[in-house]
Formats: sequence, structure tokens, C-alpha cells
Amino acid sequence: MNKYTKNTLGGLVLTMAALGWTGCKPHAAGPAAPDGAPATAGAEAKEDPKPETMTPQEILQAKCSHGILTHQCDECRYEVGVVKVAPELLQGAPGATNGLVRTAPAQKSKGTVVIHLTGEIRLNENTAVHIRPRIPGMIRSVHVDLGTQVKQDDLLFTMESVELGQALSDYEKNLALVALSQKHFQREKDLYEQKIGAELEMIDARMKLEEYQAALKAAEQKLQVLGLADKDRAVLAGDPAAPMRGTLSVRAPLSGTIVEKHAVSGEWVEPGRDVLLLANLDTVWVWGNVSERDLAPLLKRMEQERLPAEVTVRAFPGQTFSGVLDHASAVMDEATRTVKMRVAIANPDRRLRPGMFCEARLLDTTSAEVLKIPKLALLSDEGADFVFTHLQGDFYRRQPVTKGREFVDGIEILTGLEPGQTIVTEGAFLLKSDVLRAKMGAGCAD
Repeated sequence: MNKYTKNTLGGLVLTMAALGWTGCKPHAAGPAAPDGAPATAGAEAKEDPKPETMTPQEILQAKCSHGILTHQCDECRYEVGVVKVAPELLQGAPGATNGLVRTAPAQKSKGTVVIHLTGEIRLNENTAVHIRPRIPGMIRSVHVDLGTQVKQDDLLFTMESVELGQALSDYEKNLALVALSQKHFQREKDLYEQKIGAELEMIDARMKLEEYQAALKAAEQKLQVLGLADKDRAVLAGDPAAPMRGTLSVRAPLSGTIVEKHAVSGEWVEPGRDVLLLANLDTVWVWGNVSERDLAPLLKRMEQERLPAEVTVRAFPGQTFSGVLDHASAVMDEATRTVKMRVAIANPDRRLRPGMFCEARLLDTTSAEVLKIPKLALLSDEGADFVFTHLQGDFYRRQPVTKGREFVDGIEILTGLEPGQTIVTEGAFLLKSDVLRAKMGAGCAD
């Protein structure tokens, strides 16, 4: 046996001794039978109840074959699921040195369930615009590049178009006709009011004015459809002598960043072709897949409020980005049996880039308080869950429980435990080793 093995076994013996396990001793002989032979233990007694079905009072009153209370017998207390913890092992107790065991009352509190998602960061499509020309033409000049920050109405690029030139000519003509007919109508109106001109002449002049105004309105609408901005149309309307070239100035419909660029000076473009992609990156989306089993509680919570989420990316290890779950897809992927969920994240410093892979944690906090214990307090043996609760003095008992949901900071207990009961929250594994000694081949001698 090497030095390491001796030290390890020595530490284990000291710990078990502190827990009250002194090893097995021969049972004291029981009362003699009338014929002088020793009585068989349990020959006339009924089968002992299982420890997990016994009440605390029954455990305290039970006696072992040694004729003493079972929970006080160093050899037999494990038979009723009881462990003795020396005061020096309890954290915070007077004279405690090792402090391997900590206790606390079981309490109700809200629990937070974590659902993990693996997804990808994408553009916020509500704040992204594909810039496409509405008319065919040639790009004359480009005023932005990839990554350029632009504000709404900033000039992006200009293009020349024959169709736009014709529309501008119609607009110029109708603008001039309206101006002339306005003067003619005013002249006929003045003559009529002075009783010099005929009323019919005035009516005819007004009809002509309204006709040209309608034509001008149609020309303005056509320019708007072709993509001429209100700002540029206002310049034309205020300066009839401005040159009417077929030049279209394409301006930013919103503030953002140029994330894609396909515009080159001298290039011919057709309607519907992407020239630029403009996006506001102050917020981004994370799309992830949620399994079918997690869908129902998430949808229920989304009806009440937006669930908080925490997102991490490899580019910034150790940093967490906060967001909210704001959308669930209406269809399920038949191949993966998952539903896409969307998390919106504020990105004011633009560190998160569309295309990054990420991991998201959805934090689903219960609306009501539940009985919750630390994870280290829950133990299991052959599929049966249990905790150690305070019985009396230095004694703790194994108490079976039914666990529920697993939270970030604990486990829900459905049955077997009441709020306020003192339980072992740390070091419970030491008590488990003692109470299960029979399975380790260290039970009492026959």
C-alpha cells in the first residue's frame, strides 16, 4: 500500500468516525428461549416497516436488537435511515473545524429554467432595406462604400435613365403650362370683376388651369413612382429653369450602415436588381431552434411577457449580451422537429456581426413560487431521490422526495418535503455514504 492510499483511507476513516460510524460490532445476545437456545431475532415480530415509510416519531421510538433506541445505536441507526453528524462538522457551529456539512431551511422561491439554443446572428429585417432601382439606367456615380454610416436622405448613388428623362420633360412642360394658365385665369378673372370681360372667358380659363394642374399632379406621381425623392422634386418645383436631365438621385430611406454593395460607376442596372443593402445594426436578431418538448411552456410564457435571453459568441469569450425572445415560427421543421425562435438583441456598439454563430440561453422564470432546494442537497439511490432532514439533536434522517423541474440555482421538490424543514444543503454525500453502509458490505454482524 503506497503513501497516497494510506492517507486517503485515513481521511475517510476520520470522516466516518465524525459522522458517528464506528464500524460493526457483534450483536449482544438476546433473551434466551425457554429451552435455553437463543431466540431468533424477529421470529415472533412482524416485518419491520421501511425507513422511508416511517414517521419521525416512529423512527425516534424504534428499538434495535440491542434493546436500545435504533437511532442512538452506532451499529443499527442506518436501518431506519438515520445518520449522526458530529457538531464539529457543521459549518457555523461552535467549535467547528472542518465545516463539511451545511444546513438550511427549505424555502419557496421563484425558479428559473434555462433552455439552450444554438443559432446564428442575423440582420434585423425590420430595419434593413435592399436598395433597388425602379427604372433601367446606368450608374453615374456612387457616394458610399461598404461600412459607410449614412443618415436618412443622404445621397447613395446617381443614375441616368432615358425613361426618367422623359418623365422629367413631362413634368417641366406641365409645370410651365400651369404657371401660364394661372396668369391667364387671373387676367380673365380681373376683367370679369371689372365688367370688361365675359364670364364665359373666365370659366374657360379656369377649366384650362384645372386641366394643367391635374396633368402636373400626374407627372409628379410618375416621378415619385420612378423613385425621384421628394427633396429633388421640391428643387425642380421651386426652380423651373433647373436642367431637366434624366438623372436619378437615390437617397437613403433610413439611417444605417452599408453592409452589401453591388454598385459600380458605369454599370447598367435593371429594375429589381440589388444595388446596395442598407441596415441599421443597432439591433440584431438571433435565430435558434427549440425542440418540440420545450415549445409549450415557452409559448405560454410568451403570451404573458417577453422572455429574457443571454447570448454568447466565440469572438467575445466571457461576455454576455442580453436580449428578449419576441417571436416563434408558425411552422415546425419536419426534418429536425424543431421550431425557430427569434431573439432580439440591442447592439449599440455594433460588436455583434450578422453571420456569427452564437449560443443563447432562454431564462424562463416561474410565475409562482415553488419549493426549491440546492442541487447538492438532492441525492439518489437506485432511481429513488431523497434528502437529509433534521430529525433531532445531531441526528438527520433520509427522507424520500419527488423532484420536479431543474432550475439554474436549484431543483423543485413536488412531494416529500415541507417549507421550513431543515435540510442538509452541502456535504450530503458524506451522510449518504453512512446511511447506505449496508450496500458497502459494512452492515451489522448477524
